[in-house]
Amino acid sequence: MSPTRTPSEEEIALAESLWSLFGLFKGITQRAAHTVELGSPERARLLYGLKAGACRAGFLAQQAKISPSTITEVVEDLVADGLVRREADPEDRRAVRVALTGEGRRHLQRFEHAAAIALADSLRVLSPAQRQHIKVAFADLREALGDPDVMSSSQPEANLLPTTRTHKEATHAR
Repeated sequence: MSPTRTPSEEEIALAESLWSLFGLFKGITQRAAHTVELGSPERARLLYGLKAGACRAGFLAQQAKISPSTITEVVEDLVADGLVRREADPEDRRAVRVALTGEGRRHLQRFEHAAAIALADSLRVLSPAQRQHIKVAFADLREALGDPDVMSSSQPEANLLPTTRTHKEATHAR
């Protein structure tokens, strides 16, 4: 389907600027995933998708925009690495959910910290005022776009804070 109008030069420039950021962020996430030995940004993204709680693999695949066969392979690898576990779905006895393990939460936290450091290092050349302007601009952008991505948080700062472990995870980690 073709657009119903022609974008202005300003709209094209803004779109090109935003699209170019995706490549920059991809590089940062690749470096962070490599630093914490997660293997790939995709694995980190799937762990991040489980941060809020267990969910079915099909939902994860849909949110990550990957095929069901790919999600099955990735989940199997993450289970083998001890980063996620399969558990019964309390709403449907026939279904299985995927949940982070304590080790998975630790890897996710290390990834988030590595990504924050990589981004901070990249933005070090900017003044504090420039960084604040970027933060405000991204908040405005999330609000304007409606932040429809379930795998992102409406409170990005909270994602970088240490997560609390359940009693069972804390006991298992000892």
